[in-house]
Amino acid sequence: MQFKYQYRVKTSDLWQASMYYAYSSYLAVINIVCIVASVVLLIRLWATSPAWFRGFLILFLMLFTVIQPLMVLLRSKKQLAGNHPDLTLCFTDHGVQITADGKYQEKKWEEVLGLAKKPTIVVVYMADGNGYILRNSVLGDTKKEFVEFATQKIREHHVRKQAENK
Repeated sequence: MQFKYQYRVKTSDLWQASMYYAYSSYLAVINIVCIVASVVLLIRLWATSPAWFRGFLILFLMLFTVIQPLMVLLRSKKQLAGNHPDLTLCFTDHGVQITADGKYQEKKWEEVLGLAKKPTIVVVYMADGNGYILRNSVLGDTKKEFVEFATQKIREHHVRKQAENK
C-alpha cells in the first residue's frame, strides 16, 4: 500500500499543531481555569468595580483567548521565516520518502515515533526530532485508511525492535 501527499507547508499548520499541543497538555487545564475564572469575575464584579479593575479583568480574559493564540501564530510565522516549502511525503510498506526544497530523504518505519491524530490534522513524529503535519485538506478521503496503515506499520516495527532487544 502507498499513500502520497504533496502540499505547501502553511503557517496555519504550525499554529494548529501548537494550539493542539498547548490545549492537550497541563497548560490546557490552567488556560481553561483562567478563562472560566475571568468570565465569572467579569460577570460578578462588573457592576461594583472601578474602571481600571474592569480593564484588568478584560485584559486577563484576552490573555488566554486572544493574546496567547496570537503569540503562537507569531512564533509559527517566525519558525517558517517566510519559507513555505513544498513538501511531498510518500508512505509505503518500507517507510517514508520525504522530498522538501529539492532534498530527498528516505526513512524506515523504525524512525517514525508515532502519530498524533487531531480533528483537523495528523502529525507524524520522527525520531530525528522532525514532525510532518498533514491537514485534512491534504489527506482528503484517505485520513482513516492512512492513520490505520501508519499505526499498523509503526506498531509492527516497534514490536519487532522490542523482540530483537530481548
